Amino acid sequence: MKQDMIMFLIFLSHQVSLSESAEETLEKTMAGENHEDVIYYWVPMDTDQTSNFWSTCDCLNAGHCRTLFEDAFRNMYGLPEGVAALPPMPNDGDYWSTLHSWVMPTPSFLKFIMFTRMFVDSLHSLNGNNTEPASCLLGASQPEKRHCYCRILEILVNIWAYHSGRKMVYLNPVTGESKEQHLREERNEMWVKFFDFTLLKSMDEDLAEEADDGMHPGTDQWLWPLTGQVFWPGIADREREEKYIKKLDKKLKSKVKLLERQKSGYKQKPLGQ
Repeated sequence: MKQDMIMFLIFLSHQVSLSESAEETLEKTMAGENHEDVIYYWVPMDTDQTSNFWSTCDCLNAGHCRTLFEDAFRNMYGLPEGVAALPPMPNDGDYWSTLHSWVMPTPSFLKFIMFTRMFVDSLHSLNGNNTEPASCLLGASQPEKRHCYCRILEILVNIWAYHSGRKMVYLNPVTGESKEQHLREERNEMWVKFFDFTLLKSMDEDLAEEADDGMHPGTDQWLWPLTGQVFWPGIADREREEKYIKKLDKKLKSKVKLLERQKSGYKQKPLGQ
């Protein structure tokens, strides 16, 4: 792709590559419009479009996907028992994405990653009271258990894109033909309030404040600080305050030195004498 496509982050599985025709179509399509809220994908989760999203997720994750995702969302948002905590994913005859073969603009990608790191941290924390901290309920085989969260992103990108109101477009990897999936005007069960960027950003900043204040000392199980930058507005405020205090301290020390020189009668000789 051309240089102007660098702003787009692509996750491409080695198993499915775009044909030259499909790649050209994707490039031209994205170059011609504003695609801040569009995600393109070319590997469907279900080729016959008949399987239920959460049932397929269970098949991919040792049968525990639905249960663990619900617990993780409940923990992440602080939802009480009795309140639905599993985002509905309709079986409307359209494709969902899988295998990380998708592309979206960088601004959207960063928002998705912010959501993802909080969700994975919530999911990871469910092992806190587990008698086997190293166990992985999402893995059926030993390789899957060693890489416990290896298939999380391909599930989450669908949930995030659908409920945050992103336009979802399937691109045929051979012909390059594209078709919008899960039309936004027909999404009747969107959990918009839980996927609102302002809410998620404030949640992310709360976690950053906890990390900055050392509220989890001696805890090896807290995953969130290891997943990216730790930042909240208080860090910038503190840095400005520390810089101001250092500046005042420097001025004070210079003033003290000057008073000591004057007291001892020492005077700087004019230059050139």
